[in-house]
Amino acid sequence: MTIVSAPDDDPQYMRMAFQAHQPRFGHITLHPTPMGGQDTHLAHDLIRCLGKHLPLPGDPHRHFGVGVDGWHIAAAWSLALSINRLTVCRAHLLRLPKWRHLLAFGARTGIQLTMLCNGPIPRDVLSLLDTVPHRTLDGPDTAADHWRTPAGHQELDGHPWWQHHAAFPPPDDEPWLRLPPQPRRRLTAQCRFRPVPAEQGAQPLAPGQGRYDITVIADRIHTRIAHPQFAACAAIRALTGHLTHQMPAFYEDPSIHFPFIPPWAAILLDAAGRLREVGGKPSINSHWLVAGQEDADVDKALRDCRLLTT
Repeated sequence: MTIVSAPDDDPQYMRMAFQAHQPRFGHITLHPTPMGGQDTHLAHDLIRCLGKHLPLPGDPHRHFGVGVDGWHIAAAWSLALSINRLTVCRAHLLRLPKWRHLLAFGARTGIQLTMLCNGPIPRDVLSLLDTVPHRTLDGPDTAADHWRTPAGHQELDGHPWWQHHAAFPPPDDEPWLRLPPQPRRRLTAQCRFRPVPAEQGAQPLAPGQGRYDITVIADRIHTRIAHPQFAACAAIRALTGHLTHQMPAFYEDPSIHFPFIPPWAAILLDAAGRLREVGGKPSINSHWLVAGQEDADVDKALRDCRLLTT
């Protein structure tokens, strides 16, 4: 952990912190929601910072799933998207529980934490820092060196697949897309399914729309489904037509192969597996998502993406 001290709330430190937000290199800058009281609010801010939008307030379907919290989801996406550095602005305003959550998050993901403190650090947080290895940077020059991206630093392979363009919330006039029909065969290790072409059912329903574009579906799923496993379910549904309860335990069964999975969907599958690793729900399999509520959450997520399954 690195503590950047910005005496007298010098604005140049905030400018440098925001300039350090370079997702293509795995560097993220988070500005916490003002007055966000609960610890989960900070996790939700981080999820949004990673390009994932949560359901709107009051939505009866949060599609987070039972037993999964925002910190699990933030960690899963961070690992799948290869995030390696997180800067948190105005960290001096965060209460002790949020500092502890961030430390746990950093330990779980291996991300380098930088805490920009624009004012005095609370005493209880200072006591915590006494037990945590960290360094403190006091001057603007050393802070600039810390945030500077090294010359020749390579961009991340997965970056283009989470810099999406779908609107959130979806506009009222957004066209609905019909997903491929359900295949007759159950998905097994011997099956090798291919995406369903446009002329076989995956077509826009709105008048005047052109041929089916899987990129549109990819943008919507990446933007609007914060839960990694539900996003993976939506991707498999769009590519194969298979329903959630038909999916095999492809994370436990190495004989299951999906040679057609494009990069945008592979990231979603990776994030779903990461969720299990960081303490979330078990991986997607034939025993998971059999509960009516979770099936309903997946259906709700698909509707949020304006995707029709029938």
